[in-house]
This record gives sequence, structure tokens and C-alpha cells, in this order.
Amino acid sequence: MKVSIITATYNSETTIKACLDSVANQSSLSDVEHIIVDGRSSDATLSLVNQYPHVSKIVSDKDRGIYHAFNRGVALASGDLIYFLNSDDSLYDSNVINDVLAEFTPETDYYCGTIFCVNEETGESYFTTTQKDDPINFKPRHQAFFCRRELFDKYGSFNECLTIAADTYFMKKVILKTKGLFAQRTVARFSLQGMSSNDTSINHVLAQDTMVDNLLGLNTAHSQLPEMLASQILNLSLLKQLMLNMLQGHIDLSALKGKRLTIFGARELSQVFYHFFSQQNIQVIGFVVSSADNLPEYADVPVMSLQDLEQAAPDAVLNCIEGGHENDVAQRIMLACPGVHVLSWRDFCVRQSSISQ
Repeated sequence: MKVSIITATYNSETTIKACLDSVANQSSLSDVEHIIVDGRSSDATLSLVNQYPHVSKIVSDKDRGIYHAFNRGVALASGDLIYFLNSDDSLYDSNVINDVLAEFTPETDYYCGTIFCVNEETGESYFTTTQKDDPINFKPRHQAFFCRRELFDKYGSFNECLTIAADTYFMKKVILKTKGLFAQRTVARFSLQGMSSNDTSINHVLAQDTMVDNLLGLNTAHSQLPEMLASQILNLSLLKQLMLNMLQGHIDLSALKGKRLTIFGARELSQVFYHFFSQQNIQVIGFVVSSADNLPEYADVPVMSLQDLEQAAPDAVLNCIEGGHENDVAQRIMLACPGVHVLSWRDFCVRQSSISQ
């Protein structure tokens, strides 16, 4: 079985080398057809690409955008499977292709793993969730998605009218209509640099994601947008009060002095609390996440899975989940570590908050 890896490039000289190296270093390179679809770059992109003998096909011509380039790549592909790897992304390790191919059976139409998202400028990093972890909010990423070549013949190419969600539409359609495999296996490193987080771009993404779900008749989190917005507004208000409490010294941490504390979650809010506690000489022995797979790495503090929490024997766990499943997570923490005291980040957001143990 062979996989066609399609990489679209345009003036990608600063990022393409890591992408190409990650493919060239695959242990199953003989099972790879790497296709470069270039948008007529004016920098050294093509010169760099030509230095890699594993690259099977190179085309360079003006295109209408990323999905037009992807469609051109599919038309050139001769592999059994199709996979899209952006020019600023890379395969996670040298065994990705070998491991994915080993999971495909005659009945498998697609494989959906996870990706490691990282912003080298800000230090932000996280692993994406699987469908099992969050079925309502799950959104497949093409960097983690392999599918059979014939599915493009059956369901059509990427719809360029969906300027930022054509891949989502195709993948969700495949998941809805065929049989495949969801895995915890990390497939790629995804660069967050350059991604816009302003209101206009976020609204654009939400609008097209909602359109995709409506086209497919899916009942997802987008149908709950009013409730989600209300929750976000409440959280924003609480986070502002939390910031004031921290800066003004209005949080009484005396009950946590001398205690061993863990923090559930490993993203921004959890890191804020970790640094706050460290400044207040509160001992944090680790971050806690749901799964033992894809544990993120932090230089200052270890990260443990929920199943290892009882062995760590913390006195308290701070639950930093902001979403509607916060209470469910609290129950899971108490089941994993009976008798442990579970705190919510919201406890620190009231004026003159005093934390009880």
C-alpha cells in the first residue's frame, strides 16, 4: 500500500525544509509518493525541494488557493491513500507512515489521528482531542487524516466555495458515510504561527463550520452557539475578576500552604495558575490530563495522566476546565483519586476569595 503525501507551497523557503525532512526520514519511505504543488513561488522554495530525491512529482503554476492546489495534487496522485501535509507542518516522527499503514485493513476507508499544535514564538502548545474525547466539538484536521484515493472520485474534490472549510466538509462527509479508525496516535506537528485570532477570522471560521454541519445535517456544537456564547461571556467576566484578585492580592491561599497540589489541564489557564502558585510558594507537583497518550511536555513541572493521579497522592486538584464538562471532569478526578479535594478555578474569581481545604 502506498500513500501520496500532497504538500502545497508558495514562497515557503523558511519552513519547507522541516516538512521535507520529516517525510524523507520516514522508516517506510518506499511506501511514500511525495507530491509538491507549488503556486509559482518567487523565492528559493523550488530550489530547496529539488534537493530532496524522495520527492516524486513537482508542479509549479498559479492557483486559486490552497484547495485548488490540493485538488491538483489529488489528480496527480497514484497512491492508495491520500494525505495532506502543509509546507509549514511536519510529520511527528519517523514512524508515522509505517504505523498508519499498519492500521489499514480492506475495510478501513480513513484513519484519523491527532496533531501536536505549537507556536514557537509564544510557546503555546497542545495536542488535539479525538472524537472519543469530545464527540460534540470534534473537528477533524487534514494533517491527521488519511483516506483512500477513490473517495475523492466517489464524493468529489474539495469545494473551493468553502474557502477555509473545504477540507472539513470533505472529511466529515467521509466520516459520516464510510468506515474508518480514530486513533490517539500523533501524526503531525502543526504550526500555529501566523494564525489569526481576531474577531473577523474567528467569525469566518465559525460561519463556515456551521455551514458544513448544516450541509451534512449534523447536530454538533454549532447548534449550541447561543449557549456557548453565554458561557464564554460569563467566563470572560470571571477571568477579569481573577486577574484583579491576583494582581491586588485578594486571594487567601493560607489553606493551601504546605499542601501538594496538582492542576487538571495543561493549557493557558492552567499555566497561569501554575506561575501564580509558584510565586506564592504553593507546591504544584504536576499537571494532570485525561489520557496517558500524547502527554505534553513542560520544562518546569511534570505532566501525568488521570490514571496516575492516585499514585502521585496530591492533597488537592485544581480543575481548570472552562467548558460545560467541568463538573464531569471533577467527578472523574474524584473517581481516579478517592478522597482528594477538588477545587475549581472559579473559586478564585470571587472578590476577596478565600480558598478552603
